[in-house]
Amino acid sequence: MQFLITPRRNRGVALPMVPARRTTALRGELIITNRSCEHLNRHSNVASLWPMHGTAALLLPELYDASVSAMAREGFTLSGIEFDGERWYAQSWWCRAIE
Repeated sequence: MQFLITPRRNRGVALPMVPARRTTALRGELIITNRSCEHLNRHSNVASLWPMHGTAALLLPELYDASVSAMAREGFTLSGIEFDGERWYAQSWWCRAIE
């Protein structure tokens, strides 16, 4: 499904809350699958954000152990962990439907 995604953390540190109109959101196809994760050596719910057109690279690092941590009329928050190639960080994505 297509969503506007706003990451809520940078390297595990929470970003300040600002109104939706003042945030930079990424527009893309949100896909959540349960698959074997070689980094974790087990299965995990993995969220990924792909461009809506074409097969370019991911728009954000994948979110492992993804789960819905909050939901409201305006959207929902996916929380999990991301891997930057060296370290794991807590991450949350604020997800809003494209109107």
